[in-house]
Amino acid sequence: MTPNSASYLPGTPGGQPMTPGNVGMDIMSPIIGGEGDGSWLLPDVLVNVLRGGDDGPGAVRDVLGDGSCRVALGSSGNGDVVTVLPNELEVIRPKKSDRIKIMNGNFRGFTGKLIGIDGSDGIVKLDDTYEVKILDMVILAKLAT
Repeated sequence: MTPNSASYLPGTPGGQPMTPGNVGMDIMSPIIGGEGDGSWLLPDVLVNVLRGGDDGPGAVRDVLGDGSCRVALGSSGNGDVVTVLPNELEVIRPKKSDRIKIMNGNFRGFTGKLIGIDGSDGIVKLDDTYEVKILDMVILAKLAT
């Protein structure tokens, strides 16, 4: 016997969310209980410093244990080095053909080239394996040269 539409109402009991594990986390959140408990920043990425007197582009040189970063000021990262907190930084998003570094996820720390952009996704050719990956643009940063 086939259930008719009036008596058969499929659904999730209790209205459970489809992915309960990501409630309250955004894409830049560290991995819970993993090695990613520290800062999401990585060396050699371009950032905008958002601090009075030091505003402008720079390159992250070191990520310190307390989460702060040493940033070399200037678009090429050859200027004065300042120590700033993560909330005083904004990652510079790459454009097509830019060299990139992956900031989060399974490929965190990998470098590559952004070969295309499709909406909110970036098409990346990884340096190490020459594989092409489709990744969220939010986790990509422009690599300092």
